[in-house]
Amino acid sequence: MNYNRPQLLDKLAAAYVLGTMSAGARKRFSRVLADSMAAQRAVAEWQTRLVPLNQSIAPVSPPARLWQAIAVRTRPRPPVAAPGWLEKIAGSYAAWLKPAFAFSLGVVLAAGLIQQMPQLLHMEASSNVLAASYVGLLTDAAGAPVLAASSLRHGKILSVKILRPLHIPPGRVAQLWALPTDGAPVPIGVVPANEKATQLHLAAPAEKIFSKVPKLAVSYELAPMANAPSGDFVLSGHCIKIW
Repeated sequence: MNYNRPQLLDKLAAAYVLGTMSAGARKRFSRVLADSMAAQRAVAEWQTRLVPLNQSIAPVSPPARLWQAIAVRTRPRPPVAAPGWLEKIAGSYAAWLKPAFAFSLGVVLAAGLIQQMPQLLHMEASSNVLAASYVGLLTDAAGAPVLAASSLRHGKILSVKILRPLHIPPGRVAQLWALPTDGAPVPIGVVPANEKATQLHLAAPAEKIFSKVPKLAVSYELAPMANAPSGDFVLSGHCIKIW
């Protein structure tokens, strides 16, 4: 199998993140991940796309009857007669169908999500393919996604979406920073606290600002915008390239 084909790699990464891969396929793809930067990037992109959807679902406590049903189904059962050759063939065929159907379902779900995700992150799509972009997903200390940001690779607009409310202290502003590999934090702009979605105008094309920036962060600063962070970052996350 040629794992260098972008379309195949994207489908496999989607199934890997969604959890629809069979055990054997997942084991093989895990070996590919260990050596392939392209595969690692594809998986990171799908994790970035799907984490906000997963985190937006409120946890539900399972009812007592569910635990009772699990206890009944996991009790030891009396031995049964070994299946005949016909039953073995039928069982093998059914076992083959399950992962094949699951993978197909994963591809269908992935296709639907990829159509909706550009709107969620304010990204642009062309011919059902996401335009080359920089994307960041910032989480709080508990690991919950709070802010998503994206910009076209050569664009000068950064789209920001608030996924969870920002608890900004009085007299301060939420300031977004780019954290380059080498060098001091670079101020990007102030994120409005009362807007779920906004756009920040970049001082230069995104490629020039984010090409060597592995992480983004947010700190609460005294207004107006500061040139350097005065305290700890309250949000942080990876900045990845999607192209």
